[in-house]
Amino acid sequence: MLIYHPIYDLNHSLFRALMIIEISDNTEINLDLFRIIDFYTLFPHLIKEIKPFPRELRRYKKFINNIPEPYERIGNVKRVMFELEAVQTTALQNLIAKGFIDLEAFKLKKIRRSNISLPTNIIDEVYSSNVAKSEWFKMLVNSFCDINVKGKAGLKSRTGLMEFRYDLEKS
Repeated sequence: MLIYHPIYDLNHSLFRALMIIEISDNTEINLDLFRIIDFYTLFPHLIKEIKPFPRELRRYKKFINNIPEPYERIGNVKRVMFELEAVQTTALQNLIAKGFIDLEAFKLKKIRRSNISLPTNIIDEVYSSNVAKSEWFKMLVNSFCDINVKGKAGLKSRTGLMEFRYDLEKS
């Protein structure tokens, strides 16, 4: 039986990456934070499981609680995040090769949109996406950037998606 899931689809990952960097109000996003945002774009129902939930985001609780549960269940989220990294990296490298993401920022583990314009039809698809219009997605790409990623109180720790014990506390 052949089963499709967008986690393994490079084109889907490319679209999500473009959606994240286009919709975000931030000029650059930390690479680890980008990976977390992308994970929750795939599995938005898991946003509810962030513990403790950041106080800065409590105003979004209503939108988050309205995210429907999916039919599929994922077992080990840390393992899924690990598997997703290869697809995310390939997608980002493709966007760098096309010139849509700044290479120098990427070397510093930052995702920054370059000055090269996207084709109009891609921009239209990004902005017309139901995900891009949702409040929970706007929270991910904008408000998540205001929360520390590293350390015991950071998003890596709260989400349980990435190792944080060896992080320096800043950003």
